[in-house]
Amino acid sequence: MKRYGNLWDSVTSWENLLLAARKARRSKRDRSAVQRFEFGLETELLALRAELLNGTYRPGTFSTHWISRPKPRLISAAPYPDRVVHHALMNVLEPILDRHMHPASFACRKGKGTHAAADRLQALMRRHRYVVHCDIRKYFPSIDHEILKGLFRRIFKDRQVLGLMDLIVDHSNEQEPVVHYFPGDDLFEPHRRRRGLPIGNLTSQWFANWYLTGLDHLVTSHLGIGDYVRYCDDFVLLADDRRRLAEAMAAIQDYLQELRLRVHEERVAISPVRAGARFVGFRVWPTHRMICKDNVRAFRRRVKALRAAYAADELTWDDIKPRLAGWIGHARQASSVRLLRRLSREWTFARGGAGNGPCCARRQLEQQSTELPVVEPQQERARQLQQQYRVSGRGALLRQSLPARNRRVHGPGERGGESPGPAPESSGRLAGRPNPRCGAGRVWYPSWRTPRPALCTVQGGASGHWA
Repeated sequence: MKRYGNLWDSVTSWENLLLAARKARRSKRDRSAVQRFEFGLETELLALRAELLNGTYRPGTFSTHWISRPKPRLISAAPYPDRVVHHALMNVLEPILDRHMHPASFACRKGKGTHAAADRLQALMRRHRYVVHCDIRKYFPSIDHEILKGLFRRIFKDRQVLGLMDLIVDHSNEQEPVVHYFPGDDLFEPHRRRRGLPIGNLTSQWFANWYLTGLDHLVTSHLGIGDYVRYCDDFVLLADDRRRLAEAMAAIQDYLQELRLRVHEERVAISPVRAGARFVGFRVWPTHRMICKDNVRAFRRRVKALRAAYAADELTWDDIKPRLAGWIGHARQASSVRLLRRLSREWTFARGGAGNGPCCARRQLEQQSTELPVVEPQQERARQLQQQYRVSGRGALLRQSLPARNRRVHGPGERGGESPGPAPESSGRLAGRPNPRCGAGRVWYPSWRTPRPALCTVQGGASGHWA
């Protein structure tokens, strides 16, 4: 393997540090630490560069917190100047590491990701009979520092870059205790060896992904199983022979012992592809895939918290809409049309706590019909209340994935002035033609003749756009 040198000047150049600062501040400009650093950007970057060149740079103290879902994890956040250094280092190392990573590795790489990994797995499941899914027990807390530094030296030879990488690894905060004994260990060996990378660092993601690059080449080159997908510490093997997969798993466990890692043996099971496999947040079958129930429950909890924050006037619709749209975009990668329709019934955001419980949109409209504003149907989105947002299953966020349907617009004198109200689906009559079943003053407007407005009225006269 080729070893790379003469990288230090690229890491410490002014242009690279400035680019690193821009990457580190993405989506974090409202935080006080970022604002302080940006206020004296040139001074801070010059001081950081001088510390790197003089060899006096030392990482700061992490701020940590625990999360409980989907399982207990210790999340660590480095001080903001350290994050700039991490970005500056990875700006130079990322192209090199990516060039030497196996195509079957999908984590932390441009053009890859969870959706690409699920697509690849589904394509492979159509060609094979059996699948086995494995994941490593407490992966980040179990990464051995000495072994990781040795892997660095197989590809890099710049002493100053290696020194900075060693410094970042050595200053990792204490992780949750993991005690595993391997062949040749004495009683105190697991306690003498330093291990663990902080979850939350940019460098930790890349170092952890590089730590298992040898596993990719072992499976595909030495074991001859080319149909293989890995996302960080989760990996899947596929074949037409159960015995071949069992032999491969035995060889993989022997190799992982050299890295001082262990798989969840109770979760390793060779199963037919028709039974599906859980991978990167999806339940994947050869013909379709579904979002895992844990993911759906977590999203419902987030929506409940967003509704409470909106009712308390802590968030605006402009803050909420990107979060809903982001998860909907993720859900569309699976067979989720009916799921989105069912969940959309809960997406009611109202001021003053009116939308804090499960409700029916039609019943709410009947109860609040006297409060509807007097506007033209073309100026107000159907099913919109002046005090309330309704993210409908036929709304703009879901419009691309759901079929267009006809709708009825109520005329003057019904349900509070000229405001629109919900209506059952129509059978495609011409726009504006009276329907005797609707009563006087009501007409049918097919959706292809009546454009759906993008304007959404907000309490206080402000407006927000759905498009």
